[in-house]
Amino acid sequence: MPLKRPFGVTLLPWMVLSLSAWGAVRFAASLRWWDVLSEFESRLSPLYLSITGAGWAVAGCALIWGILSRRKWSYTTIPIFFIGWLSIYWIERIFFQSQRANLPFAVTLSLLFLAVTLFCALHRSTKYLLTRSEEYGQHNQDTTSQ
Repeated sequence: MPLKRPFGVTLLPWMVLSLSAWGAVRFAASLRWWDVLSEFESRLSPLYLSITGAGWAVAGCALIWGILSRRKWSYTTIPIFFIGWLSIYWIERIFFQSQRANLPFAVTLSLLFLAVTLFCALHRSTKYLLTRSEEYGQHNQDTTSQ
């Protein structure tokens, strides 16, 4: 009987999916508005926007696949993915965007997002589900015969 998936392992793919969709939209929008971004000399080039958007979309799809297929590497990759995404977000916000009045909201939301992610990703049940070996599911097989 397969293990029941914990809530955290259900929530994490949805969170990764939303960031992957954001990356795909960023990629598509940068291609669609390439001429406008180039004409008005945006602070971030269309090439950078398209590469990072496609990169986040592809990385997110790979991570979703890893989580759903219960690959061991996905357990360590989940926090790296989210911390990397937040780092890029804050680098772009601080260095390349104009000042905004919603700084306390953005900081609060980023910390909340990070806390939920780390809680779900590092929870004992998530670790057990994603890092357990395949041999645990095959208790009845005799490996000494043959």
